[in-house]
Amino acid sequence: MGSGTKLLAQLGTGPHRVDDVPGQIDRGEVLRYLGYPQGVEPAARLVSVLDEWIEEAGRRATPRATYVVLPVTELSNRRLKVQTSDGFETTFNGAIGEFLGAAECLGVFIATAGPGVEQLATELMNDGDPLAGMIVNAVGAERAEAAESVVIDQLRENAREHDFAPTLPYSPGYCGMGLVEQRTLFSLFGRADVGVTLTESCLMQPLKSVSGLIGLGPAERVQAFGSPCDRCELYSCSMRR
Repeated sequence: MGSGTKLLAQLGTGPHRVDDVPGQIDRGEVLRYLGYPQGVEPAARLVSVLDEWIEEAGRRATPRATYVVLPVTELSNRRLKVQTSDGFETTFNGAIGEFLGAAECLGVFIATAGPGVEQLATELMNDGDPLAGMIVNAVGAERAEAAESVVIDQLRENAREHDFAPTLPYSPGYCGMGLVEQRTLFSLFGRADVGVTLTESCLMQPLKSVSGLIGLGPAERVQAFGSPCDRCELYSCSMRR
């Protein structure tokens, strides 16, 4: 039995749900989402406001995530096929090979900060406090990202047992994959309650949610393939890793 088959035997039944997300909010990430360059601190007069709303948004957040792991049956520069749990094939289109070229299995995830943060931010905006609303929205983005990080950590730990490793996450709407691929991504979860819905325009609700694909392949191949960000010339991209 190959390493990919063993990994699928371990993780192939799903979806897997993640509810245990670290409660400590990464203040640096919140500042990044607010537009502060790395190492730049806000003015002293803003610190108390920032701390107040980071704390309150943290109380309102209910971060969670859901993911499945599926075998890759076909992979090219512009297309990736996976076999679903019911034996059918599902196809993703986009610049797949540039990001997931070493993948033998595919982790598909949806992560969210929950509805509470968005509701609070909307209330603050409607009450004429855009600064507080922006801070709360930034916390929501950080909390969704924190839930995504738990998925990545779980995949990395399980993959390591089989000498596999994860690629960087690759999300619909970024870097050559159309937003419409969200429909394909969400279809892989069937009727499972993932805490996130998709609108007709392929936006997620709650808005502070993230989704994407993570390739899993032999660790040496993933390392040799490298990061696509190293080859990308869009140096101002906020998603650069």
